[in-house]
Amino acid sequence: MTSNALTRATLLGFLTWLPLAAAQTDPLPEPLTLEAALDTARNPTHFDMLQLDQQLLAIRAELGIEQGEYGFSIDLKGRLREVGTSDSALPEDDGGDSAASLIVSKPLYDFGLQDSRETYLALQLRALEHQKQLIIERRRLEIMERYFEVLNADNDFISENEALAIGFIRYDNALEDQELGLVAEIEVLRLQSEYELIRQQRSQAVHRQRLTRALLAETMGYPDRLPSDLEIPLIDIQRTLTDDLEAIVEQALTHSPEARLAGARARAAHAAIGIAASSNNPSLDLEFEVSSYERDSRLRDDWRASLYFEIPIYSASNSDKVDLAQARHRLALADEQQSRSQLRLEVLELWQKIQQLRLKLQGHAIEQDYRDRYLDRSRAEYELEFKSDLGDSMVLYSRSNGRRLQSLYAFELAFQRLTTLVGSEFLSHSSH
Repeated sequence: MTSNALTRATLLGFLTWLPLAAAQTDPLPEPLTLEAALDTARNPTHFDMLQLDQQLLAIRAELGIEQGEYGFSIDLKGRLREVGTSDSALPEDDGGDSAASLIVSKPLYDFGLQDSRETYLALQLRALEHQKQLIIERRRLEIMERYFEVLNADNDFISENEALAIGFIRYDNALEDQELGLVAEIEVLRLQSEYELIRQQRSQAVHRQRLTRALLAETMGYPDRLPSDLEIPLIDIQRTLTDDLEAIVEQALTHSPEARLAGARARAAHAAIGIAASSNNPSLDLEFEVSSYERDSRLRDDWRASLYFEIPIYSASNSDKVDLAQARHRLALADEQQSRSQLRLEVLELWQKIQQLRLKLQGHAIEQDYRDRYLDRSRAEYELEFKSDLGDSMVLYSRSNGRRLQSLYAFELAFQRLTTLVGSEFLSHSSH
């Protein structure tokens, strides 16, 4: 086998193996579970995560650069030069004037400027880490919401599909009765009009199924992997929630990702004031130089050791720098207060929503029991060849069940959002 043939065979084998390897590490099982979908919140290929990771890398690089600026630096400086000598020059002086110098330098002290810069960058890094965690939590909630939207769309399709079947049967039976002279034409037109409307609603339900799956795939970061089958999660509506709303609010103000991010940004903005105040400080640098010269001269030094100091006397913009940093700090504090205000209101809304949805689910359970019993009666009457509204009962049962599941998914979404704000341990301990 030639080398080119071997290369093609190797490449073909690699391309054949690649899909198999991807399938083995596929993060999306079939059927897709809610847990697997939520795990994609940390998908590093999603643009939200890519942006945050690059920002973190940039801040870490800035911190490394800042620390490196105050370390030792070693430079080699040289020149190649030929000069024209005078008539009085010594015979051994051939005009070569090349030189090489090794320079070692290090900043010694800047009266707090370096510490201020490193503290600021470290706090910025911490703020970005909190922001990344916030984005992950928000992505989890968005993925959960999209997941439930798919399930709701599937339930809507079931109801509309049943309604379509019933509508077609009624319309088709009316056509047959019209041929026998048992039904007026206007009644047939009425049933046909209702059937066409149901067809439109079913078509919309099909489109919602496709759209909700596309939205879920995009949110997970796998736009080319539209999930076809979703597992219905088990949701416990018996989870208790403490009535101590004030305790929940206080926990959210200290524990939530939003609160931690706002606090970290305010601390970073405060550290920037130190940079502005120290930017006009004196500085002290050390430098050691060793040189070698081609031409001898008593005016040249073989080595030098120097201390350089700089004391700024006046800078017109220094006070403006401090004012700008202080203004940005006050803005960050205002943002933190706004975040706390939003958190207080959101906790209240979530707490009330959970209570209301729990009550609503109790009502749905009673309605579902009624629809279940009514459907059994309609089915029994149909089997006994009595006049029955079995078709309507099936549609009403499906729609009632769909409304119940919508409320159930809304309950779970609200409970998980509150859990994100205060933590699962706090909720479990405070409810006892």
